[in-house]
Amino acid sequence: MTEKPRLFVCHGDDGGPRGHPCRRVQEALRAAGIEYDKVIAAHGAPIPFLRKGSREELRKATGATKLPTLKLPDGTVITHTRAIRSWIDQHR
Repeated sequence: MTEKPRLFVCHGDDGGPRGHPCRRVQEALRAAGIEYDKVIAAHGAPIPFLRKGSREELRKATGATKLPTLKLPDGTVITHTRAIRSWIDQHR
């Protein structure tokens, strides 16, 4: 069995506003039929000083602090919605 990519999202997750990046990336992965493991990596406000906790665990896991972030089984990390969507389009 092949290891799945791991998607790191915020607490808004799949139920967030329609245009929210974390939701859009998950919708694109499902539409492409790409299975993934999901990690909710941030809670609270998107503004750093209003967040509950930190994104240190996200940084340790991926080297990034932006969400959504996709970590591939080979260790490659893709941040930013546009880059993740581009990867999804290439792997349909």
